[in-house]
Amino acid sequence: MHVVTLLKAEMFDVEIDGRPASIAEALPNWNPHDRFGLVIDDALGGIGATHLLQIAITSFYDVKPSRRTELTV
Repeated sequence: MHVVTLLKAEMFDVEIDGRPASIAEALPNWNPHDRFGLVIDDALGGIGATHLLQIAITSFYDVKPSRRTELTV
């Protein structure tokens, strides 16, 4: 399986400053041309960043649903 079929927005509970939020609030104005990168400056920082990366991947596919079905190389 690939993340294109596994990750869905409804799989995530998002909080911002301790209050319930949406992926759209965490990544405002996300569009088909956006990309996402991480800079980790702590030995265990990658552990906390994994979910943020997963919602960015989900947003990449959700903003242009045809990406979930197109075969590209």
